[in-house]
Amino acid sequence: MTSGRYILLDQLSRNQLGKFDTLAEAEEALRRFLALAPDAAEHLEVWDDDDDLRVEIDPETLCPAPAA
Repeated sequence: MTSGRYILLDQLSRNQLGKFDTLAEAEEALRRFLALAPDAAEHLEVWDDDDDLRVEIDPETLCPAPAA
């Protein structure tokens, strides 16, 4: 785990699931968690540790539409 700016947080358990240097890395980790446990979407969040703010992530970017 790095000492990154972005934190993937499970609000249900209050556990930090990872710290990442970039938002893109945090989003990718969130995608991997959601691929394994889609029901977790309601309680997984990304936080900007420097600004102490929850990062709003567009659900469309996390779960792109399947290819036709």
